[in-house]
Amino acid sequence: MKRGKHVFRVTNKNVPYELGFWLRGASAAGRITLPSVSGGGIMPGGTRDYEIELKPGEYVYSCPLNNTPDYKLVVR
Repeated sequence: MKRGKHVFRVTNKNVPYELGFWLRGASAAGRITLPSVSGGGIMPGGTRDYEIELKPGEYVYSCPLNNTPDYKLVVR
């Protein structure tokens, strides 16, 4: 993925409770030096946009309100 401004659109499809989204640096150092975005309140059938300006580095994203793995994202 290229660095710069991005919008992550997250939709709660078929999960009967509130979900969220958290994008952050993949390492402890990355969590300090890279931008992050998070939020909750995505009710069943709902959608929410998360805007962020990504810098080069390795990120992970997941839903902290649901048991999902950390998905890797590399920004160049």
